[in-house]
Amino acid sequence: MWYSNQNQQVTIYIFAKANAKKTILLGATEQQLLISIHAKPHHGQANVELIGYLAQLLHVPKTQLMLQRGKHSKHKQVIAPLTDALAQTLHVLHEKLKILT
Repeated sequence: MWYSNQNQQVTIYIFAKANAKKTILLGATEQQLLISIHAKPHHGQANVELIGYLAQLLHVPKTQLMLQRGKHSKHKQVIAPLTDALAQTLHVLHEKLKILT
């Protein structure tokens, strides 16, 4: 699955394509979310935009999201504290993405 819960934290696995026409969720594979990022991968701009987009998508404050791995890679891992609201949002998003794929 493109996310996992462990030790009261959620890890979200992402394949990010920087320098795209717009920032949007393209879909998901079993292993990761596919997200295009408008910002260029220069001085961390794409990572900042990714965190902002994920915060909006998951309805959590940006301060709760942390880029754990992939600062200089397309393959990224973002962690967040597991809350009931976030768990519900992830479940709904997972179900929507299953319908699309």
